[in-house]
Amino acid sequence: MNCVDKSEEKKLSRRESLLRRAEDIFFQSCYAPVDLKKMLESADTRSQIRRLPAAQLFYPAKELSDSEIQALLPHITEEQWAGILDLDLWTKDRARMGRFLSWQRHIVNAEPSVARKLLRGTDNELWELAFRRDLIVYPRTEEDEHAAEPGDDDNWMETPDREFLIILPKNPEKAKVYENLILRLYELDPENFKLMLLSSQCRTPTELAETAYQLRTRRMEDLGFQDYFDALEIFSYRRPDEQLPAKRWDQPVDLSQLPAPIFSSETDTHLLFQALQAIPHWQQASTLMEELAYVTNKLLAAERTSPAEPARVKKGIRKTLMTINLGLECWSGGSLQKAIEGLTHHYLLSFFQLGYSRLLDLQNEARKIPDSAVEPGSLGEAVIESLLRRFPLFTVERKGRLRRRLFETRADLNYVQEILKELKSSKETG
Repeated sequence: MNCVDKSEEKKLSRRESLLRRAEDIFFQSCYAPVDLKKMLESADTRSQIRRLPAAQLFYPAKELSDSEIQALLPHITEEQWAGILDLDLWTKDRARMGRFLSWQRHIVNAEPSVARKLLRGTDNELWELAFRRDLIVYPRTEEDEHAAEPGDDDNWMETPDREFLIILPKNPEKAKVYENLILRLYELDPENFKLMLLSSQCRTPTELAETAYQLRTRRMEDLGFQDYFDALEIFSYRRPDEQLPAKRWDQPVDLSQLPAPIFSSETDTHLLFQALQAIPHWQQASTLMEELAYVTNKLLAAERTSPAEPARVKKGIRKTLMTINLGLECWSGGSLQKAIEGLTHHYLLSFFQLGYSRLLDLQNEARKIPDSAVEPGSLGEAVIESLLRRFPLFTVERKGRLRRRLFETRADLNYVQEILKELKSSKETG
């Protein structure tokens, strides 16, 4: 296999530039953070904050100072607050309660109406989990008022009504945060606070964490980030000749044309981008952008990528775009007109599955080639190693160096198929 010549190298470089631009624009439109500091400077822009998706609000909120967060809190909704907690607290199915306290301490200095809003946006189970892990709670009655007393080394406090004696964490800073929060919670809603204290002592940390995680999962699904097991359908196998599910448009297709602004219509870019740009009805183009976000979110969920990790999100966007492009090329035979028809009548998810299935076919072929047929350090060895990854990658030799990237086109498939064919024939002749 010869390296590409200079003209081909230039063409590939241009395609990469166009792809990166599309990837960045799509990231900016769906996932990227906003400049909250600038938005807080003007009444006009402050009013827009409550309309931001939680994923866009989360990243810049983490970078704000305490005083800036206090200025932000009146302008966010309880749903956005819940979204911030959902994105920051969880590592897979484990809640990081240190991060929980870091956010909730802002309640102490918030105005009562703002503080109550934040309380409504926080699951009781998270409060109870924090109490269960870090506090020892002794309810007091007239009969056993002196039954429990703190030790000499304990940090402790009583609730204002003296109904509970609470042993605080030994860490003085953490104990102070809890003391301030407990007094504030008691001031805002004493009855609910006492119920949470009692409940926290009756339920196990595992039960509380599981309930909180399930509530978080439902909200993440509402944001488009799907349940892990449901999202795995994105990797379903589709045969090359399989009939794809059809979709129906409620709007009639007319001859007006409003191109989707995200993608380039240049002829040397990917077929998917050309077809999206040429969709003849603006409502269809808009719906396809929503479909694209849906498939991307499905992939991110299936690969357990958090929207709080921008670099991995961008990789997921590129993986989605290129695998759909690969499936669309295979289905349409490279015809732009047929590709446009395909996007109009079939789901983007189906084209992703078609593209990924062709990669699985190559992966299965690579598994059949014995080690004895592969020369160590050769291009063939690198190709097979790339194909056997969890998500198969394309390997090419350029200027004497091996490079790996995602499969993008039918040409990539044909290139690797030729290498596997040569390896098979060398095995048979050997």
